[in-house]
Amino acid sequence: MRMPKTKWIFLGIAVIIILLLYKFWYLDYKIKAYEDIPDLSNEYNVEAEMPQALEKLNTDIEPATVYTKDPTKNAIALTFDGLPDPATTDKLLDLIERYDMKVTFFVEGSNAAGDKESVLKLYEQGITIGNYTYTGVQYLDKLPQDAILEQLLRTQKALDVLTGTEPELFKAPDTSFVVPLLQVAAAANLKSAVKTDVFINKDAVKNDVDAVNFINSVPQGSIVSLRIGTPTNIITYQEGKIDDKPAVDKQPNLALKEEKKDTAVHQNIVDVVERLFKAIQQRGIQTVEIRDLREIERVDILTPPAAPTPSPSTSGKVAMLFDYIADKADNILFNRALAATADYNQLRRMNNHKLAENPKMIYTTEQSVCFAFAGLTKPEVVYKTLDYLAKNNIKGTFFVMENEMRANPQMVQDIINSGNEVAIGLRSLKDSNFFTVCKQIDYMQNQLASMGVQTNLVMQPWGQITDETREAVSAMNCQMVSYTLNIVTSKHQDYTSALDVVNEQFGKYVYSVGRGWIIYFRLDFYNDNDLVVNVMDLVKRHKVDNIAYNSFYDDPKINSNNDSAYTIKSIGDVLKNKQALYDFDENKRYDDVDLENSLQLQGLNFNEYIHQRYIGNEAVEDSNVFGFNVEEKQFQDISGKIHTDKPVVFFTFDDWGTDAAINHLLYVLRKHNVKATFFVLTHNIMQNPNLLRAIALDGHDIASHSEFHNPMDDSSFETAYEGYLLDYGISYNKLKYLAGDIILPDGTAAFKPYFRAPTLTISKAGFKALYDTGYEYIVSGSYSTHDYDQPSLESMINDIKKGIYDRNGKVKNGAVLVMHMSDLSVYTPTALDLLLTINEQRADNDPAKFTALPLSAYLKNNYDQSDYSRKNNDLNSRPVPEINPIGSENSLYHNTGY
Repeated sequence: MRMPKTKWIFLGIAVIIILLLYKFWYLDYKIKAYEDIPDLSNEYNVEAEMPQALEKLNTDIEPATVYTKDPTKNAIALTFDGLPDPATTDKLLDLIERYDMKVTFFVEGSNAAGDKESVLKLYEQGITIGNYTYTGVQYLDKLPQDAILEQLLRTQKALDVLTGTEPELFKAPDTSFVVPLLQVAAAANLKSAVKTDVFINKDAVKNDVDAVNFINSVPQGSIVSLRIGTPTNIITYQEGKIDDKPAVDKQPNLALKEEKKDTAVHQNIVDVVERLFKAIQQRGIQTVEIRDLREIERVDILTPPAAPTPSPSTSGKVAMLFDYIADKADNILFNRALAATADYNQLRRMNNHKLAENPKMIYTTEQSVCFAFAGLTKPEVVYKTLDYLAKNNIKGTFFVMENEMRANPQMVQDIINSGNEVAIGLRSLKDSNFFTVCKQIDYMQNQLASMGVQTNLVMQPWGQITDETREAVSAMNCQMVSYTLNIVTSKHQDYTSALDVVNEQFGKYVYSVGRGWIIYFRLDFYNDNDLVVNVMDLVKRHKVDNIAYNSFYDDPKINSNNDSAYTIKSIGDVLKNKQALYDFDENKRYDDVDLENSLQLQGLNFNEYIHQRYIGNEAVEDSNVFGFNVEEKQFQDISGKIHTDKPVVFFTFDDWGTDAAINHLLYVLRKHNVKATFFVLTHNIMQNPNLLRAIALDGHDIASHSEFHNPMDDSSFETAYEGYLLDYGISYNKLKYLAGDIILPDGTAAFKPYFRAPTLTISKAGFKALYDTGYEYIVSGSYSTHDYDQPSLESMINDIKKGIYDRNGKVKNGAVLVMHMSDLSVYTPTALDLLLTINEQRADNDPAKFTALPLSAYLKNNYDQSDYSRKNNDLNSRPVPEINPIGSENSLYHNTGY
């Protein structure tokens, strides 16, 4: 059945109405919603011009000059900043012609592209047209170089296409004309920037009298501007106090305030301009072109001195002379700034825009912690801190800022005289840039040099650290550091209890600080002037001193051979120990699993891998075995022991912990010349890589306990395999990166591709992932001491004995003991210390005497767990390993001095 013709007509009308609504309502809504977002359209594409401009910047290009006020001129220059709408443009052009005024229009490239007729009218009337960026962007000097170029080049191209002439002048709202910006402008074929001295508040010029008063207040030789367009802010700009302290937490205000309505009466631009033109004409003031004013090689916005207001008796010539003298002084300041900034710019080019690293710790294996201090505006607290450090034989690092040096140089000298380190503190300034940071560093280095201190160590203790700051630090050949742990947070400002501060800052599970950590104290933050020293004392006693191994019979204060204590040093002193430093890439990724390590490539098939390379545990039963059939289970090892006919046992430690726990173990093992195998849970090791390096450098095996400690409990091979592969691959990569370059005397790396399955649960999918990732052995072990749950030292000792000895008191040859390096295993180090001491006192023929070795002493030369006839009799313990020289071809690390 066909639709009647009338229905077709109505349907067509409905479609037209919908299209009209879309065009006039929806599109208008969308345009308004996005009208403030700069749209650098493709109409004036500058892909060809950008490389040419960038090539110019790579040369020693001279920066654009700057036109500014000229007090010697009995005239003013007028500019209109932004292209008005077409109707307003026509009216302004009429006024300019009627009153015979010289003006300059600074035009946005995007507006020029949208209103070509207005631009042509300006050009045909002989009006000078300048570049106002493509979108009238604010803070042009704070944009990246490429973004500045694009803004300027697009406008150059748009105006050149429309008028046949490229502008020579440019300006941008709220912009400082620093050298880098002026160089970019020169690369865009712009000769000069224009700095306005007087802006017109159009709403303040309500009548002819206001206009006359305004013109009478304008100094001669000024550049006077009326801002027409609304500036576009396309950078993140955070308002706030200069050199601000951390914000104090405040209760949120839930009351919704009524938005204030704009009740101001706004003046019409055309009316305001006509009033001003009339006042200029009445006073007989000449308007001139921008080029008739003073042109300088300007390197920074240095506000010129305000012209003095002469008394009624002062002649005009005297006033002009006074302005001229002030202007000469202004030029001297400009020339000095030019010389300094030119040097910084040369450094910037030589540095090739490299950014300084800002590590949160010193990458070292030295048993030292650093205390850092900043915020030195309370001398009382500073001197209390110095007293505490002296009494406890501690040397710290004080980061002094420019304002603190100016305010109290004697206090800085006292810090130096106390033997503590003084370094450069950077202030968090709202308008900081490359040059201001260079100036801060330069000033501080000169001042400290006059006090006998040479330093290139820099820290910005608070505030956002920008790329410009890091670039300046790098260009000034300085070394930047941050802190590992900040003791101060805003909520603690009014605290009086040091214990509350320490408990809240460290939490329940951070039992100690770590070697190479930088602990930062702000000295002027707490309202209680005694609190910072009290907090420091608690940190020292409870988080540093506890790292030393201290049993009832082995006290480091008495035993000079007990080398387990950590010292508190200045940052510079730790950095001087080059032998302990290593390179560490904080941005390195570890999730790229390399299947080229697969054991299949070594000629070992998967079934052989399960039978020969799995060292099991008798506790592994059907309930924690997944994916294997009955026959495959029968061939799996459950003894957990290494095949040997010698009284050899293997100490292994799982998981991860803080320095307090692991350093105790390292000291005990070092004391008894025992090497062990550490199965590391790698999820958190990058927060403390120094500790893992220390384990390896003590000669121990570094092996994997997975990344996230997820048990192999998924029976679905397809869904589980990929997850296991990624987990084990990440763990493998981390351990190889951190310990793969530490070479043992036998020529092998400290990192051993061994794996301990979490919770001893195993699956076929998990084993296949280990096989493909390159883990050579899977070691569950023969006995778990459950040391994380032991109630006493006595029970811990007894459990270790059960793992080592049979019922007759003889050593279980090849026993693999599972212990832990976590902070919960509080009795493990002392229990081992006592047992190893007793063992050393036994006669060599005593059946209870054992030798403790790392697993790598046996798991080599294709050791086969399925071959019970194989006996490895290598009982030689290994000496402490050596690390490949930093920077050598065999090292993953290349020394950069940090």
